[in-house]
Amino acid sequence: MTGILFTTTFATSLLLAHVTCFRNFLSEIPNGESVPDPCNPEKPWPGVGHMNPQGGGTRNPFGRMFSENGKSWTGIVCDSDSDGDGITNGAELGDPDCEWVKGQTPRRTTNITHPGVCEPVDSEHCRARNSWLTCPEPVDPFCPALTQPDVKYLDFKLDKTRVPSNKTTWRCQILPWTEEGDFHVIGSKPLIDNSDVTHHMIIFGCAGDVVPREGPYPCKMVPDRQCQDILLTWTMGSEGECLNKREGLRMGSNGYKYIALQMHWNNPQQRDDYVDGSGLRAFYTRKLREFDSVIMAVGQRYLELPPNSPEVVINSTCTAFCTQNMFKQPIFITRAVNHMHLLGRKQSVSVYREGRLLTYLTKDEVYDYDSPKFYRFDDPIKVLPGDEIRTTCTYSSVGVNKTTYYGESIKDEMCYAFLTYFPHQKSYTQYCTTFKSTQLCKRYLPSLNGIYDRCSWRAFVRGQDATAVSLNKRMMTECGNKSSCSNACATSLNNMMQHPCMRGDISGYVSEHWAGKEHFKAYQRMCSEGIVSNPSGTDAKRTGSNGSTPLFSIHVVILTLMMYFPLLISLS
Repeated sequence: MTGILFTTTFATSLLLAHVTCFRNFLSEIPNGESVPDPCNPEKPWPGVGHMNPQGGGTRNPFGRMFSENGKSWTGIVCDSDSDGDGITNGAELGDPDCEWVKGQTPRRTTNITHPGVCEPVDSEHCRARNSWLTCPEPVDPFCPALTQPDVKYLDFKLDKTRVPSNKTTWRCQILPWTEEGDFHVIGSKPLIDNSDVTHHMIIFGCAGDVVPREGPYPCKMVPDRQCQDILLTWTMGSEGECLNKREGLRMGSNGYKYIALQMHWNNPQQRDDYVDGSGLRAFYTRKLREFDSVIMAVGQRYLELPPNSPEVVINSTCTAFCTQNMFKQPIFITRAVNHMHLLGRKQSVSVYREGRLLTYLTKDEVYDYDSPKFYRFDDPIKVLPGDEIRTTCTYSSVGVNKTTYYGESIKDEMCYAFLTYFPHQKSYTQYCTTFKSTQLCKRYLPSLNGIYDRCSWRAFVRGQDATAVSLNKRMMTECGNKSSCSNACATSLNNMMQHPCMRGDISGYVSEHWAGKEHFKAYQRMCSEGIVSNPSGTDAKRTGSNGSTPLFSIHVVILTLMMYFPLLISLS
């Protein structure tokens, strides 16, 4: 596969947080690590103050009281009965006399009950109080296939590494597939070493010519130019992955021989004493399944969310052109998951065929970053070459007083979805994303040799396009170090705008990645103000006959419209 540097962020996102919204507070209450799930006492409820057992999102009655009282174990918190079951919070947590001090062992460490859930949960008294709680029906084990006699596992873990005090950190490590033979990986489970910081993990498949590195290293959304195929993901609250019975991830002699483990740490308190060595356990078998599978990404890589906006809708389309060129046969989608950050409110991914809605792959009417919803299809969704896959992300920036852009930090935003499919198409890319309206699949299509609608975009962005270099030099000469826009400056800007790379869909990409973009935008602003230097060389401004408001010449008006029109098209 042609190496394509996909500078984003998962993973998956995927995938990413408010880890410390509950983890760091467990030490603030007695027996915080030992609170059981009232629906299944054999399991813990680590998000003690939240309705979600894993934490994050809406608080339960105890969480609300704890938050309203400074998030500390005060007398009123201890003496109160938050869930209304007749037992004080202190008694439920092993501190009946409210004498516990942080760091000490509580008087009682057994028979702990949940201070935010009225118990017994099915009693007449508690049903109304627990209206928000739904105890799941007993289910089969997470993935029965993983317990079959022919299934073994390999652990891929990060070497023990000190977590930086940054709020957001990415670390990657390239690891070998050590088993000899031909295998399918059919599932995974997380190996969490430090739950305080581990937010999500991804395993990427690496091309055969990848150069192994020694130990963990700083990385971005893609761990290496040769490691771009997403294979396995884990995010906070997930049990792992259980692949469809018809698919597997090909490893070994006829598959990936190296993988890259990517770790996303979230350290909001910026502590410098954390260490982590988390990873994923990959379950594999020699009994090959019907198809090889992989994960593809769709979504928008350009985001600019205005401040204090109740609703901002962003769209991206994996076009018919892209699916025709990426896939030579139908694909079958078995799983899908959305990924935004904290401002995300709703997200959907849909399939269109010949302009008509075929089906939704995801539809999160309420998106929760801390509890992503995984859509699994036992009967896989068929997508044909020529179908469109449309992604819509909706955000709310109310309370945010500055523009939010695309980025890898939790304070930035993303708009992605990750789709597991079979059969694995040995395509030049597994990323059908857009930058504004510029299609990544078209930029990297091998048959186009880097030409996008007559634009040699790599040469343009790198300053290697001779025509663009000449036009840019003329623009700098006519517009540089000027306080107003002359006819010559306006003409040079217009000539620049006629370059193929500054017109149509591709202009949205090159206009943001071109080294000369800041000068160009400044000159555009100068000329759009309608202030034109006197051709005679004086500093006088052109005015109306009454000497008041500056008058635009028809020439400048036309040039300004010509400059902006292609850019407006690219943003539409």
